[in-house]
This record gives sequence, C-alpha cells and structure tokens, in this order.
Amino acid sequence: MLHAPVASRMRKRPRPLEPSAQRKGEVKFQDVRLYLVERKMGCSRRSFLSQLARSKGFIVEDVLSDKVTHVVSEDNDAAGLWAWLEGCGLKDLPKMQVLDIGWFTDSMREGKPVAVETKHCIQEILQYGRSFEVEKILSNERYQTLKLFTSVFGVGVKTAEKWYRRGLRSFRDILAEPSIHLTRMQQFGFLHYGDISRAVSEAEARALGNIIDEAVRAITPDAVLALTGGFRRYKTCLLSSVLIW
Repeated sequence: MLHAPVASRMRKRPRPLEPSAQRKGEVKFQDVRLYLVERKMGCSRRSFLSQLARSKGFIVEDVLSDKVTHVVSEDNDAAGLWAWLEGCGLKDLPKMQVLDIGWFTDSMREGKPVAVETKHCIQEILQYGRSFEVEKILSNERYQTLKLFTSVFGVGVKTAEKWYRRGLRSFRDILAEPSIHLTRMQQFGFLHYGDISRAVSEAEARALGNIIDEAVRAITPDAVLALTGGFRRYKTCLLSSVLIW
C-alpha cells in the first residue's frame, strides 16, 4: 500500500491576517479611515470595536497617521487628548474629524458613517468641555478670513465671500487689488478700522451718554435716556446704544 509523503499530506495553516489587514471586498467606505484612541478605552475594548467596525466595511487604522479621517475617543479629557494629538506630528490634523464614541456607536448601528450632527457636538462639549468639530471650523482658513473681512465697517458676508473666492486673504490684498472699488462706507471702515474696532470703555460711553442727555433734555425735558448694550454685562463694548423714551 502506497502512502503519500508526509509533507504532501500536511496542510499549511493559512497565515492569519494582521489586525489592520482587510480584503478589498470587505471595504465599503473607501473615503473613511478610523483610528480608535486606546487611551481610556483600553486595549481589549479597542480591539473589539475595531473588529466590529471592520466587519461592517470600515477601514480601521492601527497606527495614527495623516491617512486617518476620523479619530474616535472615549472618556478622554479635552486638554489631554488635544495635546496628545498635536504632539503626534500630524500635518492634516485640522482636516480630521475628532469625535466622541457616540458617533462611532451611531455609525455601527446604521451600518454606515453617519453625519456629524449637533448631538455629537453636544456630547463632546458635555464630556470634554469643548467641541472638536466646532474648533476645527473656527480654525478654518475660510472662517478666519471671512471673520476678518466682515470686521470692516461696510463689508457684509456676501462681499467678504466674493473677496475670499478671488483668493484675497488680508486687508493688504484687498487694498492692493486695482479691480476692487470700495464703497464710501468701506473706505471709511478701512480708514478708521483701528478706532472703530477698539472697544469703548464704560467711562467713554457714559461721557457720550451725558452729552446726548443734555441735547435731548434741551428739546424734551421729560425725556428719559438709558445707556444699553454690552455695558450692562461688561466694562467694555465694541458698540454702545442709547435708548430714549
């Protein structure tokens, strides 16, 4: 009786896939790459959640890099987490979504990446004391540029947006562009920008109020004048108002 060689009868066990390895057929969301922060989450839970996400077609990276699009954290304090992320040497950190575990849970339930909703931002604020998504928007170049342009007296959002789309990013860019024709209000706004944008002290506002009060009483002795606006809460304010009745 012939026997096959022992070597031919032995079947090699398939080499197990590394945790981050995924066959192309398993990936449903090519544009989404998750990274789960192990800190506070723990190694075992992170491994379980990573396998769960991969089973639903998500790409989960074991190493944090600029390829990651969504960073998921659980029970981390905001200051510590943000300091750690900034210390990782990432170039595209401002573009990453830094999210609470609630977003991950909702995505697993739906079987697809869910939109970053207000409730996720609220969860982040309640848990971390800040919203990473809001901070990302506030640090965005477009937001910062529009905020700068609309701080000029006479410049509205539509005008600021138009200047931004033309590639202008500073006051110098605007004033040096020959094709831009400023309105009289905008000219006044740029000319006196430093004075207009300076906060008015409470003493200055009250001095102005006294001048107006004298002028009003000269016409209508029974008139009542009240200083309104931010001075009811703060010592300084960018804009003061006077109410007369």
